[in-house]
Amino acid sequence: MKKIITILACVSVLIITAIASGQTVTVAPATTSIASTPTASAEYEGAFWSSEKLTPGYPIEKIEVAGTYKQIGYAFGQWYKNQGYKPRPLTADQQAMARAQFAFYEKVYPSTAEQMRGVYAAYGLNLADMNIGIPVYEAKGFQCLLPGVIDNNTTQDQYVNDCSVVFTRPEMNQDGHARLGRNEDWPNVISQTALIFTYPENGGYPTVIMTGSMPGFVNLDGMNSRGLALGYALVVSSGYPLAQGPVLIIRQAQQLVLEKCANVEEAIVMLRALPITFLSTDNLGHILLADRGGASAVVEFLAEGMVVSRTDTPYQVMTNNYWAGIGDKKELCWRYNVAARNLKNTYKQVDMAGMMAVMSAIRNSTQWSIVYDLQDLSLGLALPNDKFATQYKFSLADFIARIEKWKTGGK
Repeated sequence: MKKIITILACVSVLIITAIASGQTVTVAPATTSIASTPTASAEYEGAFWSSEKLTPGYPIEKIEVAGTYKQIGYAFGQWYKNQGYKPRPLTADQQAMARAQFAFYEKVYPSTAEQMRGVYAAYGLNLADMNIGIPVYEAKGFQCLLPGVIDNNTTQDQYVNDCSVVFTRPEMNQDGHARLGRNEDWPNVISQTALIFTYPENGGYPTVIMTGSMPGFVNLDGMNSRGLALGYALVVSSGYPLAQGPVLIIRQAQQLVLEKCANVEEAIVMLRALPITFLSTDNLGHILLADRGGASAVVEFLAEGMVVSRTDTPYQVMTNNYWAGIGDKKELCWRYNVAARNLKNTYKQVDMAGMMAVMSAIRNSTQWSIVYDLQDLSLGLALPNDKFATQYKFSLADFIARIEKWKTGGK
């Protein structure tokens, strides 16, 4: 039976990051302009926007965007229009759901509400009418419509992919840098894969994130300018109750955490305060949080609520088994054991290349691998089209510096 969920979210797709040694490519920015929509007011226009395909051999796009949240939303709205996403009428029930959800966003996550206004302005529509939905993700039997309706007519079988997230504290390498790596293991190429750098001018931290759906609104892993990083992985059902009212999908909550939190402790406080849900009772997820100060924690959602697990080792590894509760079977996962053993054997030696090697040893149907340096805000990305031989190198710090110069009229 068709089930309409009143939440903005994406289909349960994960991105894992693993890094391989090989050729290094530093990608230069390629700025493009965003065309104006005649009905859009000046408050929506003027965003910085850069977009490019990283390689012809894999469907990943690198996006850079800066401006107010309305301007950022407007720029993404133009992007969605160019991708061929067309507005459609909402039913009376969907309109009621959208109104309730959008009122919730305005209260709990106002920046995403502002972005949605920008998307609607790009289409020449008035979001306040609440009678038109803009699809930002579509798959067989599934569609996600702004401003907050998911039409889910799929039967989602229980499936746990082979995501791996690894964090090394500053003492794990002589340079004193904390690092987080993530492997996205998924059986198929993910159509909306994007690496997105965002600089909000009105109230959020600059971020770099990876996503496999709904660019601009959710993430699967990422890092912000304060050196806070996170990575997501699927787990099976734990008895956590799924809310049916206005809520945040977990990957929306992750986006909000990176926009607003400076460290692990702030992120935990925020996650405890948010109403969070998942798309399926069979497939839930957990998060590894880490910061440049060396703090880390696995956040999980069990029958009793949100549970936080820490460790006193100089590293923390999370795969698809729980850290907490009766489901604590993390050491039964071969990827967990291989990563932990390799980290133990390379103490004081885990630089970027070392972390890439750790991630490469635990790949399984990997769609991409990524490593974030939480001190200097650099990152490395590897893709499967050339068997992870090429490492693409980027820098959130360089992006921030370029935007600061752009804001003052520089080039």
